[in-house]
This record gives sequence, C-alpha cells and structure tokens, in this order.
Amino acid sequence: MDEFFDTCVEIESTMSLIYRRMADTVKGNDRLRGLMLQMAKDEADHVTQIRFARLLLAQGGVAAIKPSKIRLDLLLLKAQSLLRNIETACLGEEDVLLQAIAMEEDFMQVHVSAALEFTDPKLRERLQLLAREDEKHIATLRDYHQEVYRRSA
Repeated sequence: MDEFFDTCVEIESTMSLIYRRMADTVKGNDRLRGLMLQMAKDEADHVTQIRFARLLLAQGGVAAIKPSKIRLDLLLLKAQSLLRNIETACLGEEDVLLQAIAMEEDFMQVHVSAALEFTDPKLRERLQLLAREDEKHIATLRDYHQEVYRRSA
C-alpha cells in the first residue's frame, strides 16, 4: 500500500511542478500566471493531504482491494512527459491546458476509486476531498480554456 501513496505523492508533486513551469512560461499573461501558481500551491497541498491519508491507513484503515499500481504508474509517466514537454517548449499553451485537464480528470478518478476501496471513513473522506479539489481544478481550467480559446474560434 505504501507504493500507492508514494506514487500518488510523486504525481501530485509533478503536477505542482507542471503548474509552476506553466506559470513561468506565461509571464505576459498575469491572469493565467496567477491561476497556475494557485494550482501549483493546491497540488503541493495535495501532497500533504496524501501523506496524512497514509498516516490514517497506518492507524488501521484497510483497503478492500489493492488500488491499481499500473494505472498510477501510467499517470506518473504522463505527468512526467507533460513536464518534459513544457520544459522543452514542445507544447503550446492550449495543448498544455488540455493535457492538464486530462491529468486532473484521470487523477480525480483515481481518488474516487481509491476512496471506495478503503474501509476507514476518515481515509475515505480524505480521498473524496482530493477528488473534489481535482474537480475544481478541472472546472477552473476548462472555464479558462473556454473563455480564451473557444470565444475566438
């Protein structure tokens, strides 16, 4: 079970770094820069939340079934790939936004699925909270994308 939490922490840390790098690349767009910096802060907070969830598990929370390690590993690879693409300027702003939305959607599903697999109510609640925060990120990113890219289309 430690692998599950370790991989989740690594994904959230990578997402925080992705949002920080995105903020660095959009220096001329104060609104998007602020949005990305807030997302980076939120993702760093998710790391703390997951570490807390791990402590809850250590105190007696049990998983009914083991969460999919393969799925998490694939998400981590996607996040790392997105980070590399941002750092090498291989993607434009719109592509990065769309990929960030997809990552948030995928990880929201991981949080929802994991919440169903644990028996401890505090641990379930923590994972459901993370899923709701991911959902807020998705809405924020989609709203920005819709406003900026669909209005001009």
